[in-house]
Amino acid sequence: MPTGSPGVNANFFGTGAQTARLMLYGMLAIILMAVDQRGHYIPRVRAVIGTLFEPLYHAVDWPVRTAESVAGELRSREELQGKNDELRAALLAREADLQRLETLQEENRRLRDLLGGADSLVFETRFAELVRVDLDPFSHQVMINKGSDDGVEEGQAVIDAAGVMGQVEDVQMHLSRVRLISDPNHALPVQINRTGLRTVAVGTGETGTMLLTSVPLEADIREGDLVVTSGLGDRFPSGYPVATVELVSREEGQTFAEVEARPLAALDRGREVLLVVPQFTEEAFIGPVPAEQAVEPPSVEEGEQP
Repeated sequence: MPTGSPGVNANFFGTGAQTARLMLYGMLAIILMAVDQRGHYIPRVRAVIGTLFEPLYHAVDWPVRTAESVAGELRSREELQGKNDELRAALLAREADLQRLETLQEENRRLRDLLGGADSLVFETRFAELVRVDLDPFSHQVMINKGSDDGVEEGQAVIDAAGVMGQVEDVQMHLSRVRLISDPNHALPVQINRTGLRTVAVGTGETGTMLLTSVPLEADIREGDLVVTSGLGDRFPSGYPVATVELVSREEGQTFAEVEARPLAALDRGREVLLVVPQFTEEAFIGPVPAEQAVEPPSVEEGEQP
């Protein structure tokens, strides 16, 4: 009885089994497509599977979305903080410029012929913030976050949005110490804006009170008068508001009147300040040279020695 080779039979049956499985899978796929075409079961199954796996998707995606949200908030906060600082500095600078408007108007009425020499004096301001406040009754000082690396020099005037605060007394590399006008050891040359009366404002150790010294009894000074810097002493520029007169006491037998004034600057509650730097031009010292007095240098002919 003839028999085939075992290797050939195994090959044959193995290939046939694979072909049968392939045909079975093909028929199964056709049946599933037909059933799905009639009942649309596969989208439903897909929806159920998606619903089951949705919590897992959110659990995996939540840390990424949280990190992106936090990073976006931090970027927005930093940008807003930077813009806020720029706007505060610009606003403070504009308010400092406006402080001198009323003074200049009054000065223009009284000293119109002298304004020509003042046009060449320009003031530059630098923004700074308070980092420490020391309001000891015997020493009113604050520390600002600008120093020699920022161009700060001793004697510079310091103002805020309302008026004069003090002057730089000590300069470090990144910090500077400012003595306030309320310090009992501080004296500031001032004048009454309404009349031009010159006097000196000294601190009393209280942030709400200053004394105007050497005011004659018959001087024209009233409660509510604006006190501004006179520009004398080469420390403070002229025309910046300092205080308003609150009390004028004239007692017979006294040589001078007793005058109290309230500082306009926020000496005990402010945070932002401006450093005032006067920029002197050559004309501020020698004045403009009239055209008819200008002398041209002699010309040098070619070949001649000057």
